[in-house]
Amino acid sequence: MTDKITRQPIRHFFVKKSIQYKIISEILFVVFLTALLTTVTVSLVYNVKSRNGSFYYMSNDTKQDIELKNIMEVVLPSVIGAQIISMLIGLGIGLFSSRKIAVPIYKFEKWVTTLKTGNLLARIEFREKEDMEDLTHECNMLVDFYRDKFVQINEALLRLEQLASNDPKTRERIAEIKQTLQKVTFK
Repeated sequence: MTDKITRQPIRHFFVKKSIQYKIISEILFVVFLTALLTTVTVSLVYNVKSRNGSFYYMSNDTKQDIELKNIMEVVLPSVIGAQIISMLIGLGIGLFSSRKIAVPIYKFEKWVTTLKTGNLLARIEFREKEDMEDLTHECNMLVDFYRDKFVQINEALLRLEQLASNDPKTRERIAEIKQTLQKVTFK
């Protein structure tokens, strides 16, 4: 795809919305699930230890330990704060990774659509060459191969047209093939 479009990555952030939303929601679901699991685990451990009387406070000052009636009032807000931060980080990772996946898919779809219209001059390229280098090279080589085949067919057709100047049926068939070849851009 050689046509350049002015880049506006923020404005056109969601190029394949369904894929990107799915990736983001899956990442956020996993982060939310781990946050919920952490909260439940901390709460259960605290409750079991406090019932058994085997829960130890972190200070060495007995007076402070007596004043600190419920350690969950200290620990739980910290855990929830850390989970909110992890959700925000998960959202950032989801946004970034979903775009890294969706943009190549979008470009390949546009490239295939161009090929379906009969334009065998279409090429696919990425700014980040190392990410998709092998696949892009193979795709462009495939199009080059078929473009060469169409050139060979066109040349053979021209030679056949010169040989069959007197046969009306052959000339009719050649005209049909030429009409089909005119729908494909390969030169």
